[in-house]
Formats: sequence, C-alpha cells, structure tokens
Amino acid sequence: MKYATLGSIALATLLVSGFSGCGSDGDTTNTTSTTPSLTGYYLDSAVVGVDYNTSGGYQGYTGNDGSFKFNTGESVTLRLGELTLRNISSANLANGKKIIENDDAVITFLQSIDEDGDPTNGISVTSQTRTAVQEWATENSITSLEVNATHLIGANELQTKLQANDLNQTQIKTIEEARTHLAATLAAEPDAKILYTDYKGETREALSSAAAAEYHTGTGYGHTLFDSADNKCQNCHNELYDTWKGSMHGKSWTDPIFQSKFQDFLRTHIAKLNTNPTGTKEYTETVFKGAAQTCIKCHAPAAYYAGDVEVTLTQIADATNISSTELAALKVEHEASDPSGQISVIAANSVVNKVYKATFQIGHAANREGINCAFCHSMETPRMMGLTQDPDSYTLKNDIRVGPVGGIKAAAGTTLNYNVDATDPDMNKFFRLWGPEKYSNTAATPKNVNDYDVGKSADGRYTMASKDLNGTDGKVHYTGGPFYGPFGVTGLRNENSTDETNRTAQVHPDFNYATNNHFGNNGKALCLSCHQRSAGAAVPSGEDGAGQFMELCSTWNAVTTGTDNNVDDTMSSPKCQKCHMERIEGTVLHQWASPDKLFTDKTLLTSHFYADDSEGFGTDNPVASGWLNSHAFLGASKTGGDKAAAVAKIKSGFDATLTTSNDGTTLTVTATITNKTAHMFPGAHPMRRTLSRIIVTDENGTMLPVVSATGTSTFGDITNSVATLTGKTLHSSAASSVSVNLNGSDTLDFPGKVADLNGSAVSSQKFTAQTVTITGTDATLTNQTISNGVTSGDVFNAAIIDSSDTTNFTRIYGHETGKKYDLDNNTSTDSVFVVRPGFDSNMVANDTRLSPNETETYTLTYDISGKAGISTTYKVYYMQKGANGKFLTGADGWLDQALSDSKKLLVTEVFSDTVTE
Repeated sequence: MKYATLGSIALATLLVSGFSGCGSDGDTTNTTSTTPSLTGYYLDSAVVGVDYNTSGGYQGYTGNDGSFKFNTGESVTLRLGELTLRNISSANLANGKKIIENDDAVITFLQSIDEDGDPTNGISVTSQTRTAVQEWATENSITSLEVNATHLIGANELQTKLQANDLNQTQIKTIEEARTHLAATLAAEPDAKILYTDYKGETREALSSAAAAEYHTGTGYGHTLFDSADNKCQNCHNELYDTWKGSMHGKSWTDPIFQSKFQDFLRTHIAKLNTNPTGTKEYTETVFKGAAQTCIKCHAPAAYYAGDVEVTLTQIADATNISSTELAALKVEHEASDPSGQISVIAANSVVNKVYKATFQIGHAANREGINCAFCHSMETPRMMGLTQDPDSYTLKNDIRVGPVGGIKAAAGTTLNYNVDATDPDMNKFFRLWGPEKYSNTAATPKNVNDYDVGKSADGRYTMASKDLNGTDGKVHYTGGPFYGPFGVTGLRNENSTDETNRTAQVHPDFNYATNNHFGNNGKALCLSCHQRSAGAAVPSGEDGAGQFMELCSTWNAVTTGTDNNVDDTMSSPKCQKCHMERIEGTVLHQWASPDKLFTDKTLLTSHFYADDSEGFGTDNPVASGWLNSHAFLGASKTGGDKAAAVAKIKSGFDATLTTSNDGTTLTVTATITNKTAHMFPGAHPMRRTLSRIIVTDENGTMLPVVSATGTSTFGDITNSVATLTGKTLHSSAASSVSVNLNGSDTLDFPGKVADLNGSAVSSQKFTAQTVTITGTDATLTNQTISNGVTSGDVFNAAIIDSSDTTNFTRIYGHETGKKYDLDNNTSTDSVFVVRPGFDSNMVANDTRLSPNETETYTLTYDISGKAGISTTYKVYYMQKGANGKFLTGADGWLDQALSDSKKLLVTEVFSDTVTE
C-alpha cells in the first residue's frame, strides 16, 4: 500500500506494531534482540523499503510511512544494498522527527526506482528493486550516486535493469523533475528537517524552507519580532553564521561571565528594594521588574524589544535572625542558572528584613540567541550620532535618574542636544540610555526627521525597522525583513504565501535597495550605540566628573575631546568594521540548505550580490569575488574557543620594544609600549587590564634592583595589522593594515585620566591585593555574613597602586571603576577606593590606559658593577578579567601560567623579549 499524502503520518501515535521488516516484504537480522523505542521518518514522500541499520546493531527496512527505529544516542545509516543514501548522526535524530532527503543524486535515484513511477503517493522499493539496483551497481562499478547537469549518471543502464526485473512502471526522472517533486514535499511538510552537507563537509540540519523557519510576529512573553539565526539565517549564510556563532555577539546572553554578573546585578537590586533615597520614588516590585531588564537591552535586545521577559519576585524567608549558613542553604535550594530556561537568585533585603527570590526568563528561543543577525540588521537609525537622518537632538520620554529611583538628572520632556565631545553633559546623559527605543506602534517607527520621539514609549539609543504585529487588523504577519546591510536593503519579499506585510513601505526613505548607504554611512555609529555607555550611577562629589554619570564603556573616539568625530571613516578615526569585520575568503550567500548553489534569480538580490557580477562591481561584489565580512567581531575574548585568534588580535593592538646599553657599571634599559588601536588600550571594558614587567638578572638568576626609572609619553601615527580567525584568510581585496594618524588624542581629557608621562621619575606598580570587608549581596563577596538583613563579605581589592618592590618594574593599564568605602567606620579617616564590577561602581578612580597613538617609553637604570651574565627580559600580559587583580607569580617573578590557567583567570602572555649583555 502506498500513502497518498504525507499528512497521513500521525506523529502523535507512533507506529510500533507490525514492524517486522518495516516494508512490504522485508525481514530483519539484528545483533540486538530488542526493537528500538524511538521512531524517525525518511521522506521524499515516504520512502518505503530501503535498508537501514543503527549504530547499536539494529537492522531493518523503512516502513510504509518511511519510518525507521533507533534508540537514544544511536546514529542511523540508510542504504540500498551497498549504496549509502544517508548517514544520520545521533545529534540529528529525535523521536517523531521527519528527515527529508534533498541531495540531488539521491532524490533523482529514489524517484526513478519508485515501483509505480508516481512519487506523489510515496516511493516504494521492493525486493525486485533491490535486485535490479544491485545488478546495476555491480555491472557498472557504481559505488556512489552522482548526477550530471540533467540526469543521474547511469540512468539508462538503471532503466534497463529495472525493466529486466519486471519493474515496468518505473520512470527515470530528470534532476529538475526530482526537485519539483521535492519542493512539493517540502511545502507539505513545513516542520520536517533537511540534512545537508556544509562547506566543511559536515552535516547540518534545516527546516524545509526559509518560510518554515519564520515566526508569526508578536510581543509579550514567548513572542518575537525577529528571525532566528540558528533556524533561518545560517542556512543561506553558513560561513557568515559560523563566524558569528562563537562571537561575543553570539554569546552575549549565554556567556558564563556575563551570566554571573547579570545574576549579581539582580542580587544587588534585591538589596535596594523598598528604598526611597529622594523621597519621591520608592523602589517597588514593579520598579525591580523594569530594572531587571537593564542588561538585556544590550545582551538580549530582541527579548527586550518584544517584551519577551518574565520576572518574578517572591519573599521566601525572614532575614531578621537568619544565619549565613541558613542563607547559603536557601541559595542551594532555590538558585538556578539556565540561560535557556529560568535564572533565579536569592538575596536579603535589610529594609524589610526579608529574603527574596527573583526569577528571570526569556520565553522565545530566537530571543535567547544574544545579539543575532536579524536584530542588528533591523537597526534603523542610531540616535544622537550626527547622522543626516537624525535630528541631532533627543527628547526624553521618561526621567533619567541616578539608578532606578535616585535623583532626576534630566526630566521627561527634556531635549538633549548632540555634541561631538563625549564628555559634554547632554551626551553623558544620553549615554545613560541603553538598548533600542520603543514606539507605541512597532509597525510605524519614525521615518522622517520630524517623527522622532513622537509616540515613543521607551527611550533608547537607536530605532528599529518597522515590524507589523501578527493579527493587526486581522492580517497575518511573519518575521523577516526589511534587513539593512552593507550593500542595500534586502528581505522585502516573504516566502510565506499568507504573509500580508508591505515590507517595502517599512524601509526608511534615506536608505535605498541597492547601494551602500546604511551600514556604509552609519557603521561606526551603529557600533557606538552599544559600545559607548554611561553607568546608572552618578559620580560622587569631590571626585573627577562629580555629578555626571560614571563612564562605563568608552569607545567614542577614545572618549573624545580630540578633534576626531564619531561618524566618519578617516585616517585618524577609522570605522570599527575595518579592524573588527575584516573581509575573509568564503561564500557569503547561497541557496537554502545548498552551500554549493548560488542564487541566480536576480529579483531576490541587490545588484552587489549578482553571481555573474553583471553590474560590474568587481571586488565590491562579495558573491562573485568570494568574500564575506567576518562577524566574529574579533577582540580580546575567544571566539568559538579560538584563543589563538584572540591572542593574535591583542598582539595586533599594541607594539613593544626593548633595548639596552651599558658602560660596565650601569645598565640602561629602554622599553616602549604603543597603542596601535583607534581606541583606548586595553579596550573599553572595565574588567580588562594589561600588565607589563621588566626583570633584570645576573648569571646566578638573582634579580637586580631598579636604581632609577623615568617615563615619557609621545604621540604619532600608527598602523594596525588586521588579524582574523584561525583557519580564515584575508581576501585579496581586504585591507591588511589600517592607518591611524595622530589627530588630537594627545589632548584627550576624561574622568580618571592619569596625566601623560613627562620625563620625570615614575614608580613601579602593583595591585593592592588586600582583602577588605564591605556590604553587598553579589557573589563576588566571599565569606558572606548577614546581620539584620545586611549582607557583608570579603573582596580582593585590585586597585592599582605604587609598588616599592625594586626586583621588577611593573606598569598596569586599565579603566578602574569602583567605589570608596569607609572600611574602619571612622569618618575622620579617608575612605578607601575598592575596585568593583561596573554595575556596582560610581566612579573611575584612575584611567591608566594608553590613548590612541600613544607610546610610553620607560628608561630604567641598574647597578651592574661586578656582575656578569646580565639578562634583561620584558614581558606584556593581557588580563581579560584583570579587575580581579589576580596576577599569580612564581619565584622567578613571572606569571605562573599553569596555576593561573587552573584558576581560569584568563591571563595571557602577549609579548616577550630578552636581551643578554
């Protein structure tokens, strides 16, 4: 019996009875006596009667519905005699899952041997078919199925063998006929999966079509407005997706370090519940639920924009007399960290003496992909960035406060004005905003200069492309474009026939369909919309920058008061993409689940993507030229575990030199370190530190003391060598280096700036490395105790201070955020600065980073009278989590790399040179 429609396969009721042979005439021979418990389906229509075997030893023939059996963890191979049709790994198998065959050679072969020649009612393979195929393969030395431009190779000989075995109704199919039938199967089975071979020769899984991978648009918990990179984007952009998947954008929500800080953020805000510092606004449960979404505005922005967040807050215990042991037990019982599910934290609140449990969950899987393709490519207009389509002013919808309930710094209705100087008071307030703007109508985001800030429901840093909500006016709307890219606007056609979105009408009039005028003009501003931020805390009185919001991430022309600007691509201020989205060899775009097939239908493409380059763009056509922009956004963090690439990227960002001279009694050492980036070094993140160290030893290995040390800062033009992922190659049209000419970075001024070196004496430096006890609920505090609801604990203070140790000369570079604490409970003594995570800081004590184009030169002298075998070594280390101050040294004064790695401190040696006298 052949099945008329695939819809007759009822997955809710799995076919387990009568499975002996699974075909019209098959038997099974097995090395296992137990029939596997799970069922899968092999389709190009239901494929009936082909051999299969599992890695667990079970063998059989596919059933009348294309079914086969397997157990959890087993792989399955589908065959016809000695010819392998499909290998399915355990990762691609699940109970009830439909696997649709889409290989040209296999589908042409299967449809050609179908018993009645009509694959629309199923594909049936009988014992006569198996005999005919075996004879055909043996006599023609066919070991694998292959096709030419139109037919299966050996098709005529196959037809002869089929007829010789009385299979007279079979019909040899052309490739196009086979594809036509497959397309009908795919349309009828939108939830089925295709397995295909990618550019690496590995198997990937895709839904039946791009249309099947889209969602109905919606807002609220469990809904999304954007496509999934995993389910949709990757299947036409294999290589592009792979560079993104392991990036910090791809891991922005799931990254363990971020998750630990996010959970600490929630704990910190539990402690603030019920406070009312100004007497005008109380920190209520509602305020908490809003504040809890602060981090996802950058780390899971699609969830924030769609409102796909569920936050709960529950009192679970009295904190009046609770012990630290009891509090720890509650944490063990209640806390969970599952970015794909629920996150829950416990903390005490001293205002009401209660212990609270907070939970946080993002409902839709696509919104848990971090900063994914569809979100960035739906960003429309960066606000307050000096762009032509933005009015250069910003009217606030809501008050800007210090924290959620602190004093008002700018009231709702206030208009902020653009200034190229990032330290300007209006810009400092604007940087206090994070994430996308929200408008009351997602389908009508502003498209005209006069429309900005009208109908806005929440402030933000940029507007999004318009998105129609499914069901509006009774119409059907799916996720999809328009998508803004480096070569025009795409995604204007949706493959879902029921979709009623007018996507062309959603395109901003300043951007056209075919030219590079969005990412090309706005690329730098797009990046800065997230990577230049103020914190929610105001700098306390008496400190540098008092009254302004603390600068948290500083990338804008290196916190500019120089003469560069934040928009243009210049020799002095290049766009971020030049170094962080480099051109690499590869295929940027291919047909759905077919990496070896390019799109030829030009109605689907902007002209830069024509495979034949008929518009003559040359190397600016990535498809014809064979390149793509890496979306690894390579920086100091590992991308997909690629530490080698991260180290190479760090090394490309600075230069260091070591020279020595001696007159027999005095050794003079000259060491330099140069910032070769177009921003501060180390970068914007307040966790980063760079540590340099010089040690001079004699023939016995004894470390000689530094006699004198001076330092000088100089500025000049630099060139940055572009680095890329391991295994990737810069395209021949790529910029292999980026010049950054000096243009005002020597005049930069910003909170915490340490004066440039002027040739006078300088000191060696170290981390305070002092354990202090402070109040706080976050997990960075160890040995926590609780009294009347107030939690205290120990932190390792990593403030950078002068060192009296002369056995080495050390300098530390970083952006020190933190707070001052009255550690001795004595107001007559000075408070002590303690480095704290960015969200629990209110000041920058010191910013010792190198400005762009800056070289620091250190000149050291040593007494070498009567010494022999003098050796000078200069090393530079990059500390990815350097704000913890954990630089573990061995007896030789250098980093104990093995010990540091065992504690996952992420300290890496990035430069070393030795000179022997």
